Amino acid sequence: MGIEIGGSIEKVNGKEISYNEFVERYLAKNQPVVLTGLMDDWRACKDWVFDNGKPNLKLFSTHFGNSKVQVADCGTREFTDQKRVEMTVSEFIDHWIDDRECGGASNSFQEGNGKFVLYLKDWHFVTEYPEYVAYKTPVFFCDDWLNLYLDHHRMHNDSDTCQENDGISCSDYRFVYMGAKGSWTPLHADVFRSYSWSANVCGKKKWLFLPPSQCHLVFDRGCKNCVYDIFEDVSETNFPGFKKAIWMECSQEQNEIIFVPSGWYHQVHNLEDTISINHNWFNAYNLSWVLDLLSRDYKEAKEYIEDIRDICDDFEGLCQRNLAANTGKLFIRRYIPVHAC
Repeated sequence: MGIEIGGSIEKVNGKEISYNEFVERYLAKNQPVVLTGLMDDWRACKDWVFDNGKPNLKLFSTHFGNSKVQVADCGTREFTDQKRVEMTVSEFIDHWIDDRECGGASNSFQEGNGKFVLYLKDWHFVTEYPEYVAYKTPVFFCDDWLNLYLDHHRMHNDSDTCQENDGISCSDYRFVYMGAKGSWTPLHADVFRSYSWSANVCGKKKWLFLPPSQCHLVFDRGCKNCVYDIFEDVSETNFPGFKKAIWMECSQEQNEIIFVPSGWYHQVHNLEDTISINHNWFNAYNLSWVLDLLSRDYKEAKEYIEDIRDICDDFEGLCQRNLAANTGKLFIRRYIPVHAC
């Protein structure tokens, strides 16, 4: 099934606009943009990439190889996402290099008789290696309430929800992604309906965006399930509005940063071997998006267990724990997000 492309994402030299201009044109209007010229002095752009633009994979094995990371198997769907496996960075790099030396076009590994593309995602690099300053957050994205808070507080204070070393509970939303040509991320909107920014240290990505006004078109009749892959044969019976969606397309080159606004669904494909740095964040301009999502998730969490209210000693506490496990935040009355030290 083909999709209809109705436009492209604007590219702007980040050195030629002020913070106030960025806020007025993109942040406040919730519009995506690609920014150039902001990565020239990043250590990552020197250490992590060869002069020919290829990733310096062995550097990661040598200096960061013992880190345990989540790796997506891009060929296997698990619920609404790709199947995840845990391995060390060295193991991931070994698979990538072995496949390349065998003439493979993409990073993959053998499991049984199958061959799957691997994509390292959500590596909390900044938290693990604070002394290694790989980059400096551009000024446009520094008003970051989410990571500012998590630098000093845990996401959860309930030991039943997560363990001491759980990356979600005690870390941040600053990530490194690494994937060979052919790796990809299914259609989704970002966690908490946060903003995100993604900087290509090397490689090239293809982005497909759908604005919030059309996002209902990629859900099924019950408004529960979202299309997984917009390039597969999407059932018109299950997703009757899908054909009506008009997408925006963007090719992101090396040393370009893309700003992803709140509530924009997107699907991303690595057209070359790629390393990127990604942050999720929110502030006053998109806080309403975050609160709206958490309010709906909180209501849903309560509805799922309403039938045990009368026999539950702490029904509200159970709702809070379920919300924390599913969404990552705790709520109190009037839907104010709170986190305990």
